[in-house]
Amino acid sequence: MLLLLLSCAPLLLQQEPDLGGEVRQLFADKCVQCHHPDSDSKKAKREFDQAWDLRAVAQEWGDNLDPEMALLVEVAEDRSMPPEDSDYLPVTETEAQLLLDWAMARTPMPADGNPFVDLEMALRYLPQVESEALAPPEKSLWQRILILLGHVHAPIIHFPVAFLLIASLLRFAFLRTRKEACLKLEVFCLWIGAPTAVFAAGLGWLNAANSGAGGQDLFLHRWIGVSVAAVSVLLLLLHARLGREKWYSLLIFALGIAIAWGAHMGGEMVFGESYMRL
Repeated sequence: MLLLLLSCAPLLLQQEPDLGGEVRQLFADKCVQCHHPDSDSKKAKREFDQAWDLRAVAQEWGDNLDPEMALLVEVAEDRSMPPEDSDYLPVTETEAQLLLDWAMARTPMPADGNPFVDLEMALRYLPQVESEALAPPEKSLWQRILILLGHVHAPIIHFPVAFLLIASLLRFAFLRTRKEACLKLEVFCLWIGAPTAVFAAGLGWLNAANSGAGGQDLFLHRWIGVSVAAVSVLLLLLHARLGREKWYSLLIFALGIAIAWGAHMGGEMVFGESYMRL
């Protein structure tokens, strides 16, 4: 009997696996370098900037009611983080399984009671985060309407981008074929593209004003959008009288280039600077 107890002692003394502690170390190795408020990665900062705190991770990416539906499970199964163009090694199968186990266990915190992946960041950001959580600013109905209108910028912008680019292509087709049908379709595209460009530019200013975004990229993207809207309206107004002039063709081609440039900058701000890399 004594020999049996001695043989079972290691199993009886073995502690429960500290999933929270292991996940904390994983986030320290693979996540917190990009997902924090001062990150150079615009996409990482926008999508989630509190990887230094496992409590925030659990709240944002976990689902205690239905762990299988947690966003953390999707990320772990796809092993989509860190992205391929990151400077950090991808998540291994073992690490992905650790995240799945943590999610299915309803995201327990580390056994030592410390949820902070990076203590220095916790000391720097926690007072601000806690104060914001305790007293969130109440938005008025008008502010909510403006924010909603700003969010409409993203779907609306596709209309002027598409129609004005098609107008540029139709101008190229006209110069090659001299078919009047190209000019008729071109002015039709301008009739749709110019007003929606003005509308989308205004919504873009609203979106920037209420999102807290800033920087050189936003400045250039904003004024390229304003220029595109203004030039497209000018082209529409002058099409009937001066639409066959050489400078008009150069202007509509320049418009197409500006649209492509502005759209690329918008894509970088939304999806990150590496979104076009293969």
